[in-house]
Amino acid sequence: MRELIKNLGRQHTILLSTHILPEVEMTCSRVIIIHKGRIEACDTPENLLGQLRQAGGVVLEAKVGKDNGAEELKRISAVRDVTTDVDGEWNVFSLRVESGADVREEVFRLATTRRWTVRELTQRRATLEDVFVEITHADEV
Repeated sequence: MRELIKNLGRQHTILLSTHILPEVEMTCSRVIIIHKGRIEACDTPENLLGQLRQAGGVVLEAKVGKDNGAEELKRISAVRDVTTDVDGEWNVFSLRVESGADVREEVFRLATTRRWTVRELTQRRATLEDVFVEITHADEV
């Protein structure tokens, strides 16, 4: 289906209305984000990702013991928000960071200082879903 849309799109304008943004990233050459009846963004997926204030984020999986890992991670200067999930005895922290910031070194330093056992520390690239949330929930950020 993606190939059909791409092939037709070479000679025709194809309008695809969806909330499945990973599909949009793989299929479309232009994206229009409409929020509350207004066009909030119109550009290529690459340009929209480049304009995003947050550059994705960082995922940390660690055993933090009795520490409040989320609160400590929030104190890192470029970290805007931290959400936490639990996977057995592991805490999975998702850090939202400022654009262009790579906080992995600071996160690792904190984990070492606090003697957390780290299973994963990775940078997550921004997606169109991140762009959509950033644009449509800017007043909540």
